[in-house]
Order: sequence, then structure tokens, then C-alpha cells
Amino acid sequence: MAERFFSDHWYRVAGLRPRVPPHVRVERHRYGSQAWYAMHDPLAGRVHRVTPSADLFVARLDGRRTVDEIWQGLVAELDMEAPGQETIVQLLMQLHGADLLAADITPDAAELLARRDRQSRSLWARNLRSPLSQQYPLIDPDRFLTRTMPLVRPLLGRVGLLLWLALLVAGLVTAGQHWAELSENVWDRVMASEGLLALALCYPVVKALHELGHGYAAKHFGCEVREMGVMLLVGFPVPYVDASASAALRSKWQRAGVAAAGIMVELALAAVAALVWAAAEPGLVRAAAFNVMLIGGASTLVVNGNPFLRFDGYYVLADLLEVPNLGQRSTRYMGHLMNRYAFGVPGLPAFSATLWERGVMLLYAPLSWAYRMTVMAGVALFVAANYFILGVAAAIVSVGTGLVWPLAKALWRVATSPLYRQRRPRAAGLTFGAIAAAAAVLLAVPAPLHSTTEGVVWLPEDAIVRAGADGFVRQVLAAPGDTVGPGAPLLALEHAIADARLRVTAAKVEELQARYAAEWVTDRTTAEATRFELAQEAAALVREQARQGRRVVVAPAAGLFHLVRPGPDMAGRFVKEGEVVGYVTPAGHRVARIVVPQADIGLVRDRLAGVSVRLGDKATDLPSSLIRAVPSGREELPAQALSRSAGGQVSADPRDSRGLKAFERHFQFDIALPDTDVATGFGARVYVRLDYAWEPLGWIVYRRVRQALLTRFEA
Repeated sequence: MAERFFSDHWYRVAGLRPRVPPHVRVERHRYGSQAWYAMHDPLAGRVHRVTPSADLFVARLDGRRTVDEIWQGLVAELDMEAPGQETIVQLLMQLHGADLLAADITPDAAELLARRDRQSRSLWARNLRSPLSQQYPLIDPDRFLTRTMPLVRPLLGRVGLLLWLALLVAGLVTAGQHWAELSENVWDRVMASEGLLALALCYPVVKALHELGHGYAAKHFGCEVREMGVMLLVGFPVPYVDASASAALRSKWQRAGVAAAGIMVELALAAVAALVWAAAEPGLVRAAAFNVMLIGGASTLVVNGNPFLRFDGYYVLADLLEVPNLGQRSTRYMGHLMNRYAFGVPGLPAFSATLWERGVMLLYAPLSWAYRMTVMAGVALFVAANYFILGVAAAIVSVGTGLVWPLAKALWRVATSPLYRQRRPRAAGLTFGAIAAAAAVLLAVPAPLHSTTEGVVWLPEDAIVRAGADGFVRQVLAAPGDTVGPGAPLLALEHAIADARLRVTAAKVEELQARYAAEWVTDRTTAEATRFELAQEAAALVREQARQGRRVVVAPAAGLFHLVRPGPDMAGRFVKEGEVVGYVTPAGHRVARIVVPQADIGLVRDRLAGVSVRLGDKATDLPSSLIRAVPSGREELPAQALSRSAGGQVSADPRDSRGLKAFERHFQFDIALPDTDVATGFGARVYVRLDYAWEPLGWIVYRRVRQALLTRFEA
């Protein structure tokens, strides 16, 4: 519904003779097929956008004609296209609030004081709304930028763009060639004391050049840059430059160029750093180059260059899409749709936007909110991992400003705003009903709960064939693949030194027996000493004979015999006592050993409802069951195939040469493998799904978030 043509408040403004201050510049912008006019106040650094019909009204504010005379002239000139009185009243209010009007009337001292107080509080309010990025203006950099502009002007044209592209390509190629080395243990390298020191030294320098890029680009296109200060980004001081005057530029490419200048500077620095890193020897220079690459690359992708945050990428996107005030208008448009179609509020004015702008805003609003919440949560977790109290405080402020406070404002508006006077029961019913329905879904409606893990095909302990003594394999008594029974001879070992030691020990026992018999008659005291020595040698003889008997390796159980090294290489090979030489796989008894994270052990023990397994590349889940649980948790994995280095899911400690020590404690379970024709040899990876009893979705989310926090902070 359109706004009313006549206004009840017209008498308040009809006799005024306002004028536009002479320092205010008006530029014509085109957004898609529509023309708009931007009123730029260079002293305050503000830009106000008005429609063409409103611009005709503003252009005639000369301080001599009254508001009513100007409006009557527009009605006579434009007829049905003339703006209504309600539009003029709102326009005058907006221009007055932005200090873009002057009038020969006695100023209201109370209003001036209130406006000054609002302006002084606006910075603090903005800092509270953005707790992770707070700005504090310090100096006016315009004179410095003007004096140094000749030094950088050659880089701001087409030649500079071509040089930037060439540098960027060279940096990307260099980084790609050394990607494995660059991406190895990035977190450990950054969080080390040397890495943090290098990061702290490089970050302000990179950001200072980034902001100077904005300033020089704005000066190149004729804008003034009047504010430079310090921004506390997650508590860390970095410089910033206010180049908002570029919003008055007529060309969208110039506006986007000013916004993208900082990103281009950071990418250029990252490319130079990549070249320096590749050429430098390990040391401080290489560490600094690595951190510059990290800052210029990661921060550009996640923060500055991302259009879902109110940084450089956002303004570039808004200018190129020709959708000004994209973030604020997207939020207002979502509220407009809610008021019109959900709450059915009558008398709403039509939302001023083209079909293209509405489609963009409809997509941008939810995506930007979701990304903003994700980044704020990630930053809070990152800070909390190193400074717990600060991280928790940042998380509370982020959730409060990004979720709780907007929701509270929306609820308060639904409950008290005059806009919903005629539709308050419907608006309140839908709002609080939606909240109640969401709470019911989260807290009462059960949802399936499961977890996935991996394991390896495992054999029971009695299926492992071990050498009973040291020796060389003299003969393989059972061919690989033969079916053998318990105690069946498999391998014959020989050890010449052990055989000689056995003969020597036997001869010594015979000698001691003869000596003891003679001394028993002649010298009973000496005989006792000989008897003690005889007992020791007799025990040694028993051990050697037992070891000699174990040189015939037998099957520990019934099944199919498999050698570790089948073929002719087995004969003559030396094996140590206890070494695995083969396996006897039992028929009809297939087992897989899986690992369960410590966070899920309670679910497995108390709420397990079913187990399914997937073998090899088959996409079919087969039913299974738990057979046995290893009593306690351990950090050592049953097989290296489960570690990330071998394609598994578990992060292994790189300091462990075997690749079996995990960072987190796990519990091990044996599950039964179903009979199938899928070939799965010992040590092959299997994929397991553990299904638990259903529970409400809210409890599932709470458990997973709690587990993630406990794991993250090692609580």
C-alpha cells in the first residue's frame, strides 16, 4: 500500500524556508534501471540517498521559498509523479537528522544538546554492537595522503593492475608448488611462541598498508579522507582509515575499487611473501613471510574479502550488484515480509526495491546472519582455547548481540509497538506460537541419534601364530591355505647355537651328578654346594629342552593357515621368540575391532540400539553386534589404517614414528562381521554406524556442543 498523499503534520513544515548547506555535494547514481541522488556531506563524512523526485524537491531548497510553495510547484510540474506530503515530511526529518538542512529559525537548544549527546554516544553504541571490532578515531590523514600521493599514483592505473595480476599469479604458482610444506602443521607453527611473536609484529604492518590502500584509492578518485584511528580487532590493536566518502562517487566501479583496494594490497603482500618464503632460508625472515601469507590470505577469505561481513567484500558486492545498503535493507525487507504476509499489518507502505534487489536481499539476509554467527563462534572458540575467560566473555557478548538482543527487541516490538495495534493477537500468536513450536520440536519430539566410526578386520588372539623360540625356519610343515587343527605342526625351526648350548648344559648336569655322588661319601659339606649348583643347571636344562620343544610351531586353533611371508623366502628366515609368523583364521568367526571416542562411550554403553557395518566399497549396511569391549580407554590405535595419515578419521600424534598414538583417548570394541562375499583381509578398513535410542533434537545438539567444548578445552 502506498503512503498517503496528504499528511496530518504538514502544517508543521509548510511555512519553513530550509536550504541545503553549500558544502553538501549531490551526485547522480544509477542502480540498475533506477536513478538516485547521493547527498554527500564531506565535513561529517555522511552520504544520504534520495529518489529523483525527492532530489527535485531538495534542489529547490534555497532558503527563500517555503516548503509548501516548493511542493505546490512539484505537483503542478509532475502531476501524479509528484511526491506526497508524507514523503516530504519524512524526507525533511531524515535530512534534518543527518544535518543536511539549514533554516533561519531559532535553534532548539535542548534538541542540539540531545543531538550532541546522541552523536557522542553513537561510537560507544557501535562498539557495543560489534564487540569484536571496536573503532577509536585518532588523526586526520588527508594532508599526509595528499603529499605522498605522487609516490603511489603510478600504481593506481591499468599498469598497476597488470603488475598486481602478474604478482598474484606468481605468488599462487609458488604457493602451489610448496603447498605440502606450507600446509603442514599450520596450527602448531602459528601457536608456537615464535609464531605468535612474528604474527604480532606482522599483523599491524599488513593492516596499516591495507588501510592506506583504501586512503590512496579514495584520494585517487577525488575523495577526502578525514579519519584514521585504531580498531581493536578481537582485542588486538590495528589501524583503520575511514574512506566512507567514496560512497558519493558516481561510478560503481570507482566505489568498488576503493573498497577492494585494501584486499588487493593484502593479496599483493601475500604474493610477495610467498616469493620471499620460497627463496629464504629457515629463520626470522621466512617466519615473517609465512605470517604475512597467512594474514593476507586467510583474513582476506574469512573476513575482509567475505561479503557476508560488513567489511571490504560487503561494500564491493553491494556496489557491483547495485544494491546500496544491502545489509540494512535486507534486514528491513525480511521484517517487511513478516509484517505484510505473516502478521497482515494493514496500511504498510510499499517497500522501495526492484525485483532484482528483492531477490538479492532475500538470499543475503539469512546467509549473512548464519556466516556472521559462525565466524563469531569460531573466533570465540579460538580465543578461549588460549585465553579461556576472554573467550567465554567474547562468546557471551557475541550470542547476546547477535541472537538474544535482536530476538528480545523483536518480541518487545510485537508486544508493544503501535504498528501491530490492529493485528496484535495475530502477531503475538504467530510469534510466540512459533517459539513454542520450536521449543517443542527441540525438547519433546524425538529424533534419531547415531554416530559413525571406523575399524579394521581383526583376528582373535588365539588365531595369531607366534614363534615359540628363536631360530631359523628349517621347514614349512603346513602349506599356506591348508586347513589345520589345534596343535598341528606348522613350522620347524633350528638353532645351532641353542642346540650346542643344550648339549653343553646336559653334559654339565651329568658331570655335576657324578661329582655329587662322589662327594656325598667323602665330604658332605662340599656335596651340599654341588647339589645347589646341580639344581640350577638342571633347571636351565629343563628350560632349554622346553625351548627346544617349542621350535616346532603348532596351530593355536582350528582354521585356515596363512603365512606372514608366503613363498620360498620363508625357508631359512630367522625369527625371534614371540614374533608373528602366521595366522590361523577360524571358519565362521570374523571380527572387526573398532574405536569409539571417549565422548561417545556413555552412549555406547547405555543407549546402544543397533550396529551396522559397511565392508570395502559396498554401499550396503549389514547388521552386526558387539562381541567384546576392551575394558579401559587408551590412546594407542589398534592399526595405523585408522589414523588420518593413512586415510582414517583419528588424528595421530606426528611424534609417534609408528603412527599409532592418538591425541584423544578411545575405547575399543570387537564387533561380529556378517557372512558376505566381500573380500576383507586382515587389517582391512570397515565403516561402522552405531544407532542409539531416539531422543529430542535439542538434547542431541546440547550433547554435541558440550562434547565439542569439553574436548576443545580438555576439560
